[in-house]
Formats: sequence, C-alpha cells, structure tokens
Amino acid sequence: MLTRIGIFVAIVFIFLGCSTIQAGNQPGDPGAETARERENVKISEVKELRGYFVKNTVKFDHDYDFRHLAISSQEDFDKYFGPAKTMTNKIDKIDFTKNAVIAIITKPSNIAKKIDLVYSERNGDELLVLYQITEGDKNTYKSTGLYLATIPKTVARVKFKSRYNVGIEEIR
Repeated sequence: MLTRIGIFVAIVFIFLGCSTIQAGNQPGDPGAETARERENVKISEVKELRGYFVKNTVKFDHDYDFRHLAISSQEDFDKYFGPAKTMTNKIDKIDFTKNAVIAIITKPSNIAKKIDLVYSERNGDELLVLYQITEGDKNTYKSTGLYLATIPKTVARVKFKSRYNVGIEEIR
C-alpha cells in the first residue's frame, strides 16, 4: 500500500514537472522575454535622479498631498530643488539641452512616504507615468517624498497617473 502511494506521488511530480517545462518559453523563442524585461523597455526613457531635495518654498494645493512638475530649464529646476550632498552620495547631473525633468512630490509629513515608478510609456510626444506612493513608519520629524527623473526633451506632455489621481503637465 505504501509503495503504491509513493509511486502515485512520483508520477504526479513527473507530470507537474513536464507540464511546467512545456508551458515555459525557451530562451531565443519569440515572446520569450519576461514581463520584467518588457517593463524595463518601457521605463528606459525615464531615468531616476538621485541626490536632490525639495526646497521648503514649494507650495501645495490645500486639496492635494502631492504635486506633479515637468521642468525644462535649470532656472526652473533650481526654484524647486537643491543638491543634497553628503560625504558618500553622488549627485546625478542633468543636461537640459537633451532632457527635461519630471517630479512627483508629497506634502511634508511625519509619515515617511516612498514614491515608485510602476510603468511609463511614450506615445508620440506624450509620456504616461504610472506611480504609487507607499506610506511607511511614523517619524518624529517631517519629510517630503520625492521622485525625480529625466525624460527626453522631445516629450511635450506628461500624464501622471496613480491609484487616486491623474495630472497632466505641459513641458514649456
């Protein structure tokens, strides 16, 4: 009786193993790219920037806890952001002759907020940016969530979309 159960279990594992192998694409097959690789292709035009902070002069609408920006010049960028240099970090450089900058900023809060780019897709001169804001631990101080990225200068309009809102910014 015990050997019959052992043989049955072995046969089930063999069938499960074979069906998994047959269902999977082999490298080099058309359509073998993974969902993550397709995502990376879409996000490749949006390059995240590190090493900047949001100036405390940035104003927020009373109805919203976030703000979207699309910036095309160094002067405008300097109105909103400053370099956050420490002994160990590197500040990414921006070439405004080739790129514009997009920003998603959360209102200062004592709850930590992390902004992640989920997906982006370009359609002509319009860029769709899907993002999510995740709340973290409560702090004894206030901080501002920030996502900064460069995009090609050929983009004229950015549509920001998250779970709760949609915002469209023209790049001037």
